[in-house]
Amino acid sequence: MKQIKLLFLPLLAGAFLWSCSDTLDLEPQASISDVIALSTPGNVQTALVGGYASLAGANAYGGHYIFLTEIFAAPTNEVFFNGTFLQPREINTKQILTTNSFIAGYWSTSYNIINRSNNILAALDVYGSDTATRGRVEAEAKFLRGAAYFNLVKIFGKAHNDGSPASNPGVPLVLTPTRVVDETLQLPRNSVAEVYAQVVSDLSAARDALPAANGFFANTHVASALLARVHLAMGNYPQAAAEANRVIASNRYSLFADISSNFVRTSNGSETIFAIQNTATSFNNDMAVYYAPLPYGRADVQIQNAHLSTYETGDKRATLFVGTAGTGRGRMTTKYHSSDPTLDPRRTNITVLRLAEMYLTRAEANVRTGGSVGATPLADINRIRTRVGLPDLTAVTLADVLRERRNELIFEGVLFMDLKRTQGTTIGSGPSIPWNSNALVLPIPDREMLVNAQLTQNPGY
Repeated sequence: MKQIKLLFLPLLAGAFLWSCSDTLDLEPQASISDVIALSTPGNVQTALVGGYASLAGANAYGGHYIFLTEIFAAPTNEVFFNGTFLQPREINTKQILTTNSFIAGYWSTSYNIINRSNNILAALDVYGSDTATRGRVEAEAKFLRGAAYFNLVKIFGKAHNDGSPASNPGVPLVLTPTRVVDETLQLPRNSVAEVYAQVVSDLSAARDALPAANGFFANTHVASALLARVHLAMGNYPQAAAEANRVIASNRYSLFADISSNFVRTSNGSETIFAIQNTATSFNNDMAVYYAPLPYGRADVQIQNAHLSTYETGDKRATLFVGTAGTGRGRMTTKYHSSDPTLDPRRTNITVLRLAEMYLTRAEANVRTGGSVGATPLADINRIRTRVGLPDLTAVTLADVLRERRNELIFEGVLFMDLKRTQGTTIGSGPSIPWNSNALVLPIPDREMLVNAQLTQNPGY
């Protein structure tokens, strides 16, 4: 995927939001007009693959969408960043500078994905009478754009349940290609509600137009799974249950017998709904870099005893950790570390969406609404518990569901969203921080504020 991305880079004229990791010393971009660059179906398809490659990058699902949000949400008495890099340490301790380069990369790569998607959507006429291909490409571009905007608004804007989403600032909505750098790029922040509405619109369109099978790329069930996550973040519980149930009822996915089978995979498996594909020669896996021990990882993210105490006795999920005695490093999750010394975990796939999350989402939504869409909450929760060696419950509460969700999906990129929407607390370098604190919203990067006079900074920065 990365190799294809590199071939795509000279094709988009004037796209100014590329991260430095995406540059290549080829023919200058301005030497190819945007009309020529996306004038054939083959070029548009290449551009689409480039969009997926950006989504897989270290500033997106290859790293920051998951890694940064996890250490931001995690209480430091449970999960502590012990590395030498200042940028993630700031985020873990909730003492963040507006010049943080990791946050700047998160923002710019997200808008890179959005701009690639907008360019594709503006070039669909090249497909002529081939409506089937046009429909699929359009749906995939909207999936990419929806995913990027969701990951932007959830961390640069207030939570959907925090105050008024109609008036709280989100991020600028850019829905047309950026090809010329001028004053028209200076856009104000749209409201949180407007950004979420665009996310739902894009992902719903993707769900309705994508096929059931689409190789490693997004399919209709991938769009539904991400929509379930979005609706949960918005408190739209009937819709969350419906989308999660749609994925489960498709019968295309099944839980692994052993939960550990989900992790450090070189190929997708039965439980995988969507994953970033890495290979031995093309890979981005910052989770392995920061979570895994030497020789491949930095062992920077330390799991504390307080976290282990959150598991019930006999829970197999409490065994998914590894220590590194005598190295000066502590305990790490094995979700991004292999016990096979011949396997470099940086070259393994990164699971973004898996079936267990759909069962947990359906269970929570049904508990909150008193419904039983697809199955009872008790049946869904006991399915998750049985796999990890825990006895069945005889009744289930919301607290039961949320505990199972946290212990099942920890370190997989949903903790930040769950902390905010369930109105929990986290711990920085000092006292507990409530879910609606300004300290739990990232700052708009300095460089964006400098070039866009229309942007307003988040409070506290």
